[in-house]
Amino acid sequence: MRAIVVNEVGGPEVLEWAEIEDVRPGPGELLIETAAAGVNFIEIYQRSGVYQVDLPFTPGTEAAGTVVEVGAGVTGFAPGDRVATSTALATYAERFAIAADQVARVPDWLDLETAAALPLQGCTAHYLATSAAHPQPGETVLVHAGAGGIGQVLTQLLVARGVRVLTTASTEAKQQLSLDAGAMMSFGYEGFAERARE
Repeated sequence: MRAIVVNEVGGPEVLEWAEIEDVRPGPGELLIETAAAGVNFIEIYQRSGVYQVDLPFTPGTEAAGTVVEVGAGVTGFAPGDRVATSTALATYAERFAIAADQVARVPDWLDLETAAALPLQGCTAHYLATSAAHPQPGETVLVHAGAGGIGQVLTQLLVARGVRVLTTASTEAKQQLSLDAGAMMSFGYEGFAERARE
């Protein structure tokens, strides 16, 4: 099967297509045909050498796709099921294997490309909204980097809970993304504390 392989640390130019050995699901695992894989800082840090990994390796922890094979002992999943994960290894490949308890079903109304981009950012935003802080309806929260993936999802989660959201973003276009996500106000980083207090 084909996969993206990193043989040496560096910039994006070190990502190369290669033929690698087919993956098979072990007991308790699913074999997933990759529809899309997320690109997160972990992949960039591994590729560039910030995080040390054994070379060569196939990047990727987040992906969405279709179950093509079910390993021994797995119940509740069948070939054709659409799933997503943020805890896999080597998702920059045509197929990857993962423990069945590490995937979530993707509803029919959500395309797999979007589903591949949601798990890590969505789980982080949910954690921030429900565990790290406990904003109540009517309170005001400042979200930095409101136009980023986590910032946009966090804004939507907070607004849905009745929280007023202010965001920071570096450009007017990014500030508009924050507003489109539901922020009541978005402004640049310089002087943000004063702006938030207004």
